[in-house]
Amino acid sequence: MLPSTSQFDARIAVQPPLSAERLSDVPAARGVLALLDEHERPVTLITAADMRARLRSRLARRDDGHPRKAADLRTVTRAVCWTRTDGHFETDLAYLELARQLWPDDFAEMLAWKPAWFVRLDLDDVAPAFVATRGGLCGDACCVGPFPLRRAARRFVAVLEDAFDLCRDRSLLARAPHARTCPYGQMGRCLRVCDGSVTMDAYRRRLSEALDYAIGRREDIAAELRRRMQAASDALDFERAAALKARLDRLSVLNEADFHHVRPAERFQFVLIQPGGGRRRLRPFLVDGGRIAPRAVLDWPLKRTQLRELLAKMGRFVNASARPDNAGPWRVGLVAKYLFSAPQRRGLAVHWTDALDAAALTEQIVAARGVLGLSDRVGPDADER
Repeated sequence: MLPSTSQFDARIAVQPPLSAERLSDVPAARGVLALLDEHERPVTLITAADMRARLRSRLARRDDGHPRKAADLRTVTRAVCWTRTDGHFETDLAYLELARQLWPDDFAEMLAWKPAWFVRLDLDDVAPAFVATRGGLCGDACCVGPFPLRRAARRFVAVLEDAFDLCRDRSLLARAPHARTCPYGQMGRCLRVCDGSVTMDAYRRRLSEALDYAIGRREDIAAELRRRMQAASDALDFERAAALKARLDRLSVLNEADFHHVRPAERFQFVLIQPGGGRRRLRPFLVDGGRIAPRAVLDWPLKRTQLRELLAKMGRFVNASARPDNAGPWRVGLVAKYLFSAPQRRGLAVHWTDALDAAALTEQIVAARGVLGLSDRVGPDADER
């Protein structure tokens, strides 16, 4: 059975090379193009900032005598389908969904991004440890993230290991309490669960403490470290005080941009605000894990009624049960790609919580209006405030 092309906005039959008149049927706008052969089979899927110009480069006549760098698709293309999009994120999302429908078994190989990096912890494991993993689909284990790169995920793990005196060698941990003491244990820089100096239950409690800190429950832990540091200083145990200060300094690394979005994977929930075409429109997307739902455009000046409706839909979206599909990890990867992109590509990513209201969302959109390409001549609609 041939894949359906009904999900595209429009289509035309073609007989390359295309004339200027035929090319004018295709919008000179951002979007995604699919080229089909005479049997209606998809030949290729293309993103373009200007679909007409991109199609001209692939299907129009070339008389300059220079060889083409890309494959000559004029001999096989007999129809063109397209979908218009407004911004970079919407274009990539449309490409993902269209590729998944046209090539359900191979779409992942066509994507320019991969599933996102997370850090996994399974406290029930024989040798429980923080481990960098890709995808964020950890079953019963806890996953936190996302991270822009594997090295950022590994650095995150290293910070927790240093700050909470965790085991660095899982092979020794698996043989606890009958393993040898590693150099970190000999230097007093791990709890030495490997040789039985600390029980595995106590070690799991320390891992839980590190996890609590990692996902944002930081103030109580940091306050306790500061209290212990002061107590050691008061007791003239300056070596101990210095060690506690070193832990606090090491944990400060987690305030860097690479770790700004670290949360439990089940809280990978965002209201994404993207440019909507022109300087008075915004395009919102609702994100809940591996699900992404485009919503109707928002007007600028902002209208409080539109924002309230958007947040109400987000509340229903995150509470709706949905069957997972095989594209979930790649949708998470797409969102993560934009979370760590330059501001003009990222747009505005607002972490979702039940406490997010229209006033708070308005404040964040107004602060990001330059990044979103909004007109500076108008502000939030006073009548809607």
